[in-house]
Amino acid sequence: MNTFIALRRRLRLALAEPTIDQGSATVFVVAFAGVLFTCAGLAIDGGRMINARDRVNDVAEQAARAGAGQLDDASLRAANGSVVLDPGAAELEATRFVNQANPEYTVIPHAAADGGSVTVTVEWTYPTAILGIIGINSFPVTGTATAGPATGVGP
Repeated sequence: MNTFIALRRRLRLALAEPTIDQGSATVFVVAFAGVLFTCAGLAIDGGRMINARDRVNDVAEQAARAGAGQLDDASLRAANGSVVLDPGAAELEATRFVNQANPEYTVIPHAAADGGSVTVTVEWTYPTAILGIIGINSFPVTGTATAGPATGVGP
């Protein structure tokens, strides 16, 4: 029994005296929590940013295809029957498609059409979900696509 009482006294004295190591675990836990939040933000917002980039690329591709469908009727009905895009109508249709897909998307600079193809560049500023905690509030996402009219007979 005396051994038990002596052990209790020693334990009480050891716990009552302040030591140099007091609070060092708190600093480690706070720093580690910050690292974990940053890693979670990179994983979640990074995945969502890749998804946003894919969506912007998809809209750019579809807008270019929509613009490529705007043919110049006069050249199509001419004697040689050449397939030429109507640049104004192609630019207008591609821009309309992007605005209909998402009003937040921007066509940069505009849909550019020449005689054979339409190039569309779409830009969007993706807002972050978690990285805003450390001051990263958004990422710019850009997608570019080119399309031309399909000609010929096929299945």
